[in-house]
Amino acid sequence: MSKNNLDERQEQTLLKIEHNGCWFAFWALCAALIIEQFVFGFEFKVIAGEWIIFMALALYLAAACLKNGIWDRRLKADGKTNLLTSLIAGAAFGIIVAVFSMIRYPGHPTGSAAAGLISGASVFILCFAALSILARSYNKRKAMLEQEPEEEDE
Repeated sequence: MSKNNLDERQEQTLLKIEHNGCWFAFWALCAALIIEQFVFGFEFKVIAGEWIIFMALALYLAAACLKNGIWDRRLKADGKTNLLTSLIAGAAFGIIVAVFSMIRYPGHPTGSAAAGLISGASVFILCFAALSILARSYNKRKAMLEQEPEEEDE
């Protein structure tokens, strides 16, 4: 193992920098994927690289947090939070799909609205189901970690 040349303050500062960089990359990739869809349409080969990195980062963050019994700093792992978060995700995705459809098929506003509504409802259902499963897993993992005796460093 290599020697750490940082004092505690520097270590905390570095962790904050890395934290901010990670979340900047996550949201920048998300924005890039949405913008590229507006510019290039629904061609997966155009966004494949960004999509793979975005999904790998999202899966890593979720798995690492669950493994360590961490949910969020502010949000609770409960049904109310899952419902609200899923509603926001469904509404945002529905609006994006409706706008894409209106741009691509300007003569069909009813179809665009229906596509947005169906897509938004689908994302809501999938997001709520996924968050409920993850919250249950988190609560089990947290309970298990709280039962384990803590090992003291010697």
